[in-house]
Amino acid sequence: MKNKPYIFNLKVQKIEQNVEQLCLFELTWGEGQRLNTQISYPQSLNQFYQDWRKAYFNFYQSEQMRGRVGGGGIASLNLDWHAELIKTETKLMYEFNRWLRSAELYDIRSYIAQASQELVKTQSENNNSNSAVQVFVTCMPMELNRYPWEAWEIGTEFATTGAIQIIRAPLNIANETGSTSEKKRGSAGTRILAILGDDTGLNFKADRDAVNSLLKIADVNFVGWQPEQTPAEVIKQIKNAITDKKGWDILFFAGHSNETDLTGGELGIAPGVSISISEIASELSIARKRGLNVAIFNSCSGLNIAESLIDLGFGQVVVMREPIHNRVAQEFLVNFLQGLGKRLDIYDSMMEAKQNLRMEKSHTYPSSYLVPSLFCHLGAELYRIPQFGWKDKLRQNLPNRIESIILATSLILGTIPPIQTTMLNTRMLTTAVYRHATTQIPNQEAPPIALVEIDTESIYRAQLPDSQLRPFNRSYLAKLINSSRKLNASVVGVDFILDTPQKNPPSGDKDLGIAVRQAVDANMWLVFGAVLTPEREVGINESLGITKWNWTLQGYLNAFPEIVELPDPNRDCRNACPISYLISLIKVAQQEIPESLPKPTTKRTTNLRAELLDVVEKKQSESSSKTGLARLVQPKPPFGIQPLVDYSLPPQQIYTKIPAWRLIENPDINKIPLFSEKVVLIAVGSDERLGIAPGESDRMPIPPAMSYWMPKKDWMTGAESLAYMTHHFLRNRMVTPIPDIWIIGVAVIFSKIMILLIERQSSISPKLQLQLITGSFVGVILYGIAALQLYISAAVLLPWLLPSAVFLGYIIPAIRRNNYV
Repeated sequence: MKNKPYIFNLKVQKIEQNVEQLCLFELTWGEGQRLNTQISYPQSLNQFYQDWRKAYFNFYQSEQMRGRVGGGGIASLNLDWHAELIKTETKLMYEFNRWLRSAELYDIRSYIAQASQELVKTQSENNNSNSAVQVFVTCMPMELNRYPWEAWEIGTEFATTGAIQIIRAPLNIANETGSTSEKKRGSAGTRILAILGDDTGLNFKADRDAVNSLLKIADVNFVGWQPEQTPAEVIKQIKNAITDKKGWDILFFAGHSNETDLTGGELGIAPGVSISISEIASELSIARKRGLNVAIFNSCSGLNIAESLIDLGFGQVVVMREPIHNRVAQEFLVNFLQGLGKRLDIYDSMMEAKQNLRMEKSHTYPSSYLVPSLFCHLGAELYRIPQFGWKDKLRQNLPNRIESIILATSLILGTIPPIQTTMLNTRMLTTAVYRHATTQIPNQEAPPIALVEIDTESIYRAQLPDSQLRPFNRSYLAKLINSSRKLNASVVGVDFILDTPQKNPPSGDKDLGIAVRQAVDANMWLVFGAVLTPEREVGINESLGITKWNWTLQGYLNAFPEIVELPDPNRDCRNACPISYLISLIKVAQQEIPESLPKPTTKRTTNLRAELLDVVEKKQSESSSKTGLARLVQPKPPFGIQPLVDYSLPPQQIYTKIPAWRLIENPDINKIPLFSEKVVLIAVGSDERLGIAPGESDRMPIPPAMSYWMPKKDWMTGAESLAYMTHHFLRNRMVTPIPDIWIIGVAVIFSKIMILLIERQSSISPKLQLQLITGSFVGVILYGIAALQLYISAAVLLPWLLPSAVFLGYIIPAIRRNNYV
C-alpha cells in the first residue's frame, strides 16, 4: 500500500524569516515523490483561534470539565457565550480554510484530489469501495497542532467523490508498531482495559455503560481508584493491569488529564493524584508488545499524550485536543464505541461520532465536534474490532445484563404452576370477553348435553334425610334412570361412585338394579363412574346386583378441572378409560356407525366396553375419511400437550341444566325437548351436603372465564367440568396451550432481529424514538388480538404477558440506547 499513491505524508512547519512568519508545506508519497511550497502564516488566524478558545472555555467552563486547568478567564455575565462561540467558530473556520485554499497550496490539493479520483476509478473496476486516500499531517510547533485539520475540505474545489482521510502523525516516532507484537490478539478475541481515573466533579456511569456495550464482542475489564486505596496502591494496580500477561487490544481512559511538555502528559487517577505517561512508559511498552495497539483518552488536552504513545509504538490514539465537558465526552464516547461495535474502523468511528456532535448536537454542544482527533503511527493500519466467526456472532447475541434479568424472570414465572394457572385463567377470561364483544359465540341449535342435577330443591321435594345423601339414595337414582328411559335417552352417564352396598334405604341397590336392567333392555347405553387407582378402575361391584359389565360400561372420574382428560396412551382403554371420553365415543359412534354397534341388553355374555372398542377400531381402520370418530379413536394432542377445558365458551352452549325433580315429576318429552338427542349426565348439584365423602363437597371455585358468563355464581360442580370435557370430545374442541417458554424464545429471536435493525441507525431522533416505542406497544396489542382470534378460530392458546414483557424489555432499552439526538 505504501508504494501506491494513496498514502500521503504532509509536514507543516512554521518558521521565522526576516520578521515574517512562513509555513513550509512538504507533501511526500510513493517511492520518494514530494512537493514543497511555502506560504505566509496569517497572524489573524492565531487571533481567531484565541478568540474561539476563549469563547469555548467560557461556554463550557464548569466543574465537569475533564481537565484541571481553565483557560477562559472569568466569563462576563452579560455576554451570550453560546452566540459568541458560534461567531468565533465561524470566523476561525473561514480564516483557516481560506488560508488552506491559498494558490501556493493548489498543487498539493490538486495532487491529493487527483489521487482520490483515481482511487475511485480503481475501486469501481475492482468492485471495491473500502479504501480511501489517507493524508498524515505532522505539524510543528505545537500551536499548529491545535488547529482543526480534520475539517480541511481538500477535494471540494475539484468535485472529488472519493473519501480523503486526514489523520494526525507526531513529529517523532522512535518505535515501530504491529510487527513487534509478541501476541496477535485477534485470534483470542478483543480485550479492552478501561481505566477510570479521578472522578472529582465527573460521573463515569455513562462511560462505563458505553464501554460495556462492547461486551458482546469483546472482554472488558475495569480498573481504577477506590476510596479506601492509597495513591501507591492505585498506581500499582494500574501498572499491574496494563502489563497483564494475556495482553490487551484497546486501552481506554476516562477522567482528568493535562498537557505537560517534558513528561508526555499527565493523567488524574485519584483525587489529588496524577501519573505522567513517562512514569508508565515501560509498562505501556510491555503491553504494546503483548498486543496493545489502540488507546482512547476521553479526557482533556491530550496532544502530548497522543504524541508520546505513538512514539512508543502505539498504532492509533484518539484524544481530545482541548478541555472537554463531561457530557460532551460521554456523548462522543457513546457514538464512537457504537461505531466500533458495528465493526467500523477507528477513523470512521471517530468521524461518525464527530458528525453526530456537529449535526445533531450543534446547539447543545457547539464547536465540540472540532475537539476529537486521531493520531496514527505511519506503519499501522486503521484498527477495527475483528470478526471471529460463528462463535463471535453467538456471543454478540447473548443477552446483556438487563435482558438476562428479564429473560430469567420470565422463564422462572413461566414454570411456576400457580402463576401459570393464574395467567391461563386470565387469558381465558380475556377470550370470553373478546368472544362476547365480537359476537363469536358458536351458533348451535342446542347444547349437546343434558345435565340432570340433584340440587337442594330436588332433595327437599323428595324429602330425603341427610342420612341418605352420603352415600346417595340409590332408589332416587333409579327414578332418574327410569325417567331418562321414558324420554328415550340413548346415552346416560352416572356421575356417582357405587362401590359399596347401601343400607339406607335397604332397597336402594335392588331398585337401582331393576332400573338398570329395564334401561339396558331398552338399548340405553349406561356409563357409571369409577375411580382410577394405580392398579385398576374401582367402580360398581357386580356382587351388588346393580349391573354387569356385559350390559353397561364404566369410566373413571379422576380429572383436573382445567384440562381435558385423555385416555392414557400407556393403558388399554378396555381396562381404564375416562368417563367423558367413553360417553363421547358412544354418542359419535351412534351417529356415524349405528348399524355396526353392539346393542346393550341383559342377554349379552361378553364385555360391552371391549366389544365397543373392537368395533370402533375396526370400522375406523377400514375407513379412509377423517371422521369425528377417527379423532376420538386416536386422540393425539399436538406436540404432546394436554388440551385445556375451554371455559371461555358460555355454559349455555355446553349443557342444558335440568333439575332432578323436574325429570322425575314431569317425564314428558314435550316439556323436555330434544332430550333423546343429548348425552345425559346424572350428577349432584352444588348442594354442599352432597359430594365425594363427608366434608368433601363435589364443587370448586368457578373459573374466571365461566364466572364472566355467570357472574352471580361462586362455585362450579365436578359435573359441570365433566360436561365441558364431554362437549369438547363431541365438538372436537381441544384447546392447545403453547408453553410460555416456546413463545418467549420466539420473542427473544424476534427482538434480537429488531435490535440489529435499530442498532444499524447511528442515532434516533426523539420523534422516531416515540414512533418506535409506540409501534412496539401497538405491535404487542395487535399480537394479543391475533392470539385471541387464533384461540377462538383454531383452539390454540398463545401466551401473551411474558413474551410481550420480554419483547418490550429487549426493545425499549435498545431504542433508548440509540437515542443520542
